[in-house]
Amino acid sequence: MRDSVYIIDGTIADYNNGVLTIKAPCDDWELLCKREISKVKIQLMDGRPLSDKQRRACYALIGAIADWSGDDKVSIKEYMKLDFWQSHLEDLNEQIFSLSNAPMSLIAEFQRFLVRFIVSNDVPTKWSLLGMVDDVGDYIYSCLIAKKCCICGRKADLHHVDRVGMGRNREEIIHEGMEVLPLCREHHDELHMKGQTEFMDLYHLESGIELDKTLCRIYGLKRQKKKTEESKC
Repeated sequence: MRDSVYIIDGTIADYNNGVLTIKAPCDDWELLCKREISKVKIQLMDGRPLSDKQRRACYALIGAIADWSGDDKVSIKEYMKLDFWQSHLEDLNEQIFSLSNAPMSLIAEFQRFLVRFIVSNDVPTKWSLLGMVDDVGDYIYSCLIAKKCCICGRKADLHHVDRVGMGRNREEIIHEGMEVLPLCREHHDELHMKGQTEFMDLYHLESGIELDKTLCRIYGLKRQKKKTEESKC
């Protein structure tokens, strides 16, 4: 019995004026005719190999989850890979990936997946997660959701990178769109002592995260009102 999804490998033969020309060998003409196949979906595969730094980071994150769960690292690695695979079936073309030869972008996404799991499940680590992530913005957003300090992982409050301003009522102003960081009391005090620029440089932070409607709802902050049909006219 043939699979319902028919996947073949191809290569890019040409790129001209925004159009890709793909060459893909296919010797099953009967199948193409029977299924009346006239269109295809193309997945662009990252050809860059993963780096040793990525591999070490993933194994360190898996090790932290194993220590927390009490299970062995091999079992946790396979469990986390399977969990990731199930949530990325379309991207992975139903193939289990390997940490030894997977492409760079796939492992970067797996690394983000592991970090989100650690943050959301309060998994303790012996090091700051901030130094273990490629996508700092995604990590900080996860910390904001979990209300954890992006520097040390402890319970955090909001620090407004965009200053609210003297005399302005924080309960009345629209916070949506403002840049913030989740910081514990210790690191909040450190920021005010060092100054924002020095603090951001020290921890290699380029900016905060803009508050969206979800974050505003979590922190009980005012959001922008939806435009009514009358206001749109």
